[in-house]
Parts: sequence; structure tokens; C-alpha cells
Amino acid sequence: MLKIGDFSTLSKISIFMLRHYDEIGLLIPAHIDNFTGYRYYSEEQLTVANRIQALKNMGLGLSVIKDILSEYEDEESLKRYLVLQATQKQDEIATMQKQLSLLQTTIKGLDKSSPLSRFNIAVKELPKRNVISYRSTIAAYDHEGILWKKLSEEISAQSVQLATPCYSIAIFHSEGFVDQGIDVEVQRAVVGKYRDTDAVRFKEVDSITVATLTYKGGYIQLSEANEAVANWILENGYELNGPIFNIYHVSPETESDPDNLVTEVCFPIKSK
Repeated sequence: MLKIGDFSTLSKISIFMLRHYDEIGLLIPAHIDNFTGYRYYSEEQLTVANRIQALKNMGLGLSVIKDILSEYEDEESLKRYLVLQATQKQDEIATMQKQLSLLQTTIKGLDKSSPLSRFNIAVKELPKRNVISYRSTIAAYDHEGILWKKLSEEISAQSVQLATPCYSIAIFHSEGFVDQGIDVEVQRAVVGKYRDTDAVRFKEVDSITVATLTYKGGYIQLSEANEAVANWILENGYELNGPIFNIYHVSPETESDPDNLVTEVCFPIKSK
């Protein structure tokens, strides 16, 4: 039998940790003197101590190690357990690599003068929703208001109840930048069922993952915002997964001062 000090020396586990292992039932002394309270360990328990150290070096927590030790003699059960732990570690590494990439991109962005490039880009999922949709072509990007006017007329005609939030969205279906015949769809989320007309459709829109940048100010900043998000996507291992769109949280419909507009630029994305 080994005193706790000698066992600590041989196992390279501190006396403090040996007492803790005893408390949680991970490594219980072979004998405790009823009179002195001294803990004694058997030489065979050095094997268990080594197993604990080896599993700790794999980054496993004590509760997991305790479960593993109970399965240790069954190699198939142990293998299944370790494969599961390895998979979880791989997922954690992938998550940390993504977080590191985001940190590095943010640090790089801080060197730029524009506030649009500063840690304002986030990945989020827009929920599934029912929408009223109007799609048409416009001669120029600043003619988008024509589409919103038509959508508002259709909403009034059927007394459509808008959802909260209503997600006032403009989707740009034209591939790349075009200077005429711009294919744009405007949407608002609705509650209830309504009939399609010659102008508008009511449909369900699936949830979608997007990289977004929200900024306050006029639409003159849209080009810069789009460029910032596009660069961020390239730098962080994503690729475009659909037409880009804007969410108008505060628009000229309710706010006349361009400096008070709030726009969210959205790029649908997926991992490469």
C-alpha cells in the first residue's frame, strides 16, 4: 500500500487533486485509516491514475473520464465512446477556426477608415414567413420607390395585415450590376390568407442564412456596404447562395431625413 504522498509522487497527480478525485468517486483510495483518516492506495491503482492522466491529456473532462473508466474493459464500448468524443472535438475545432477567422477579419477591417467595415457584419438566419410580393423591372436603382408604391396599393386594396416585424425587403434578381431593366422584387411579411392579383403574389418564403451589415444613413452608402459584405464573405470561407437583398428597417416611407434611414444589406450564404 502507498501513502497518498508516495502515490502522488509516482502518479504525478497532486495530493489536492487525489482528494478531489476521491470526493467525486473517480479514484477512491484502496484504504482509509479509520483512526487517522490517512488515505492509502494500492500499486494497481497507478494503472488507473495513468489512464486518468492520459484521458485528461486528450482534453476530456473528469465527468467524461469517469464514464469512460466504467467502460474501459470493454474495448468496443470504449472505441465508440472515444469516436464520439473525437467527433465533438473536431466540431469544436471547426467552430474555433471559424471564430479565429472572424476575429482576424475584424482586426483587418479596423485598419480601414469606413465605419461600414468595422465589426458590423453578422451571420443570421431569417425565419420562414408568408409574404406579399411584387416583382417587376425598373429603369434605375433609384426608381425602386415605384415598386413600393404599387405594393402599398395592393396591401390597401385587400386590407392586408402586415406581420411584426414586416421585413420590408427588396430582392435584386438581376445577375451582377446592371444599369437598366433591373429585376427587383419587393416583399413584406403578412398574417393571414389573401388572393393573388395580376400584380402581386402571396407565398411562403423559406428561412435563409445571410451575412448582413446594418447601417444608419442614406442610400449613397449602399455600394460601399455591398462591397464590405462581399469582401467579408470571400475572407471567411463562404460563398453566395442566392440573390442579394436589402431590408429597410427605416425607409423614406416613414422618414424624410436620409441620415435617419436604417438599412440592412443581406447576402445569402453557404459554407464552401
